[in-house]
Amino acid sequence: MTSLEVPVRIDPATLGAVLSRYRVSRVRLLPIGFGALVVAGIVCALTIPMMRSGYSYRYTMAINIGIWCTVFAALAAILMFVYLALRGLKETFEARSAGLVHTAKGRIRAWPWHEVASMKPVHIQRSTWLTRLLVRDYTCTIRFSDGAVLKFSGELDGHEDLEQAIRANCPQCTIVPEK
Repeated sequence: MTSLEVPVRIDPATLGAVLSRYRVSRVRLLPIGFGALVVAGIVCALTIPMMRSGYSYRYTMAINIGIWCTVFAALAAILMFVYLALRGLKETFEARSAGLVHTAKGRIRAWPWHEVASMKPVHIQRSTWLTRLLVRDYTCTIRFSDGAVLKFSGELDGHEDLEQAIRANCPQCTIVPEK
């Protein structure tokens, strides 16, 4: 597609009835961001009195650790909130009788099943509590014949069900194996 071509928009209503709807639950990432912000505030509140005391040379190592912990925790909180602001809290995928509909940040995109060109599901080999907490234990990339790319991860409630729905409705779809 060249830069002068306008992508064809498909009305989701033409894709039939909704078979299943899957919501992305990024709300569980909010407590992680707020927790990092609280840790940054507490460590900063404990570090400042050491810095202001007349004997700060005695607390040099503790002050350095406090500053680095504060910076790291604040940076983690900021990155988490920026990620949530960019991706949005509300995102849905709908498997319909004749296609797939994706809604994110007020933008609706739809494709009929025959336009799904390939799908690459990736399951992390070593899933830990941290990968599950940060929802990094599963990702799936879907490529369409018009060049569009759609990704979803473990944040999607029922992500494996959506993968199975795509496999069932797209026999022509190429499944790219994991490496």
